[in-house]
Amino acid sequence: MDCVPIEQRRRRPGRCRSLCACLALALCLMASASCLLTPTALASPALTKARQDLSAAKAQLAKIQEELDRYSAAYDNAQTRMAEIENALAEVEREEQRTRADMAAMEAQLAERVVNYYKGRNSGTLTMLEVLLEGSDLTAALERLDLVRKVASADQDVFTQVERHLEKVGRLEADLVAKQAEQESRLAELKSSQANLENRLKAMSAEYTRLNKKVADLAEAERKAAEAARARAARQVTGSAGSTQAAKGFVFPVNGPHSYTNTWLAARSGGRRHKGTDIYAARGTALVACVSGTILRASWNSGLGGTSIWIAGNNGTHYYYAHMDSIAGGIRAGVSVKAGQYVGTVGDSGNARGGTCHLHFEVHPGGGAAVNPYYILKAAQ
Repeated sequence: MDCVPIEQRRRRPGRCRSLCACLALALCLMASASCLLTPTALASPALTKARQDLSAAKAQLAKIQEELDRYSAAYDNAQTRMAEIENALAEVEREEQRTRADMAAMEAQLAERVVNYYKGRNSGTLTMLEVLLEGSDLTAALERLDLVRKVASADQDVFTQVERHLEKVGRLEADLVAKQAEQESRLAELKSSQANLENRLKAMSAEYTRLNKKVADLAEAERKAAEAARARAARQVTGSAGSTQAAKGFVFPVNGPHSYTNTWLAARSGGRRHKGTDIYAARGTALVACVSGTILRASWNSGLGGTSIWIAGNNGTHYYYAHMDSIAGGIRAGVSVKAGQYVGTVGDSGNARGGTCHLHFEVHPGGGAAVNPYYILKAAQ
C-alpha cells in the first residue's frame, strides 16, 4: 500500500532510483532503530527533552548507587569472613580443651598403673613417678627410663594415646596461633571497609538527595509534557473533520513497542499519496481492534495491502489494517470484535514485502474518504 519493494526500486533508472534507494534506506534505518522505543517515543520537543533529562539524572543516580553498593558488599563480605574465622577459632579452642582433658585422664590412668605396679616393692616409686611425669615430653622421659620394659602391653597403648594427644595439642596450638593472626588481619579489613562505607555514605548524601529530587521533578515534568502532547493531539483531532467521531472508544492498534511519524499525504510510488500512518514494530507484534465493531473484510496476501482487515466501528468509522503478517483465528467478515481484542500480527505483506515490518493504518469516517490518523493515534497513547 505504501512501500515499494527494494527489488522494484533497483529497476528504476537515474536519479529516481538513487533517490528512492536512499529514502528507503533512511526510512528502514529509522524504523529499525525506533522499533524498541516506548509507545510515546515520538513526542514533542519538550517531552523529548524532559525524557532525556530524566534519563540522564537516573543514570547519575544509578552510578552513585552502584558505588555505594560496592562499598556495602565489601563491608558485608568482611563481616562474613570475620565471623567465619571467629567461629573457626572458637572450635579450635574447644578442640584443644577436649584434647587436654583427654590427655589428663590418660596421664592419671597411667600414673595409677605405675603406682600400683611399684606399690610396696620399690622405695623409689615416688621419685621415679615424678621423673616420669616431669615436663611435657612424656614419651622422651619414658624412653630414658627402664620402666617401659616392665609395664604390661595394655599399658603401652595408654602411653601411645598420651603421645598422640600431645602431638594433637601441638598442632591445635599452631592452628590457633595462625587463626589468631588471620583474625587480626580480618579485623583490620573489616574496619577499613566500614570506614570506606561510612565515608562514602556521608560524602554522597547531599548529591544522592539532590539527584533523587531531580529525578522526581523531571518525572513530573515528563508527565506534564506527555499530558500536554496528548492535549495538543486531542485538539488536532477536534479540529479535523470526522476525526472526533472516529476517536470515540479508540484503542491504539499496536500492542507492543512501536514508532511512527506524521506522513499524511507524503509521496508514494506510482504518483500516489500516503493516506494513512505507518506504525513500525517488530514482526509478530500483536495487533488489536482499535474500536468495537464488525469485521467488514479479511484478505490474505491480496493486492498492495497484502494480508489485511477492515473494521466497521460502532462509532460509524471504518478502519483499515494492511501489511499484516497474520490474521487471528476466527477473524473473518461479519464477526463482531471488541476494542482491544487480538486480531493479528504486524508484518510486511503486500507491496511492503522486504521492507521494515509495520502496520499501515487508515481511518475512514462514515466509510468515506480517509482522514489523517496520526493525531487520533497520538491522542490514544
